[in-house]
Amino acid sequence: MSLSLGLPQVPSLDNTFGAVLIGTILGSILYGLTSHQSYRYYRLYPTDPLLLKLMVFVIWCLDTFHTILSMHVCYYYLITNYFDPEKLLVGIWSMRLTIITTGAVIAITHIFFARRIFLIGNRNIYLLILMGLLLVTETCFCLAATVETFVAVTFERYTEHYKWIIPCSLGTAVIIDAVTTSTLTYYLHKCRTGFKRTDSLIDILIVYTINTGLLTGLLNLAAMLAATFSPKTLIYYGIDIASSKMYANSLLAVLNARRSLLDRGLEGFETGSFGLKVYDPNEKEDKFPTMAPQAQAYGPPPVIDVRVTTMFQDLEGSEQDPSDRSEKADSMIPQHGSRI
Repeated sequence: MSLSLGLPQVPSLDNTFGAVLIGTILGSILYGLTSHQSYRYYRLYPTDPLLLKLMVFVIWCLDTFHTILSMHVCYYYLITNYFDPEKLLVGIWSMRLTIITTGAVIAITHIFFARRIFLIGNRNIYLLILMGLLLVTETCFCLAATVETFVAVTFERYTEHYKWIIPCSLGTAVIIDAVTTSTLTYYLHKCRTGFKRTDSLIDILIVYTINTGLLTGLLNLAAMLAATFSPKTLIYYGIDIASSKMYANSLLAVLNARRSLLDRGLEGFETGSFGLKVYDPNEKEDKFPTMAPQAQAYGPPPVIDVRVTTMFQDLEGSEQDPSDRSEKADSMIPQHGSRI
């Protein structure tokens, strides 16, 4: 009895490392999708700018590192120290580094989308500054949370002093997702031209933008609520693992979607950087390809001018004046401008 009283209080595994394990499994599945999309991007777009190719490579490397960290967390707590309950109370370095790695993936993804908004939004500098401030705030929260996990090495001490940092970071990410999705939807709607073929393709872009932004926003919102109302569990951590993968996949999906848009006939939207070309919605001129039949010009029927040359031979061998031959041949040639 005294031995049991001397043991430390071990947290429940279901809502702590069980949630981390489920998040790692889902994240590994999404990582496979990230790798496939990265390969597909380099195969389909070899002529893209070097900076864009480098961004995709960095995203893939961060996502790979994030997956390795998540696997190490599960292996450390559930395999290596499965019979050492005291280790469950102390955070490991791989768990701490996942926070800043997730922040880096979110930052790169939102920088990419912020550039899209800047280009299709008539270069609205105020909106760009707003998104930049939100992005810097979210990155600072991730950096502060990472540093504090190294200071407060136990989960109990971290939740007592710094439990507000994670919800603030996730809440900022939710705001950025909402601003990005709503702004992109608004400016894409302004690009509508009134032509059915073009507007249907713009509608596809709008639906895709809402779906991708909605997925990441809902995951971040769920993680924020879990971190706020259940800070002593790791449910938010498991959700955040999947959320990080969704950011990487949303960026790569936008880049790879350009080919499918071209196959649908939206050549006018193709650019080398973000898959959309900016058009002034106030312009009257139709710059998009349409399937409308061309008007036929009616006028006088064309005139076919046929010139015939006939050679005559005297079959009887009688001599004939060459000038007579020429006059006889000319009499059988249709006059210039006659219609046949």
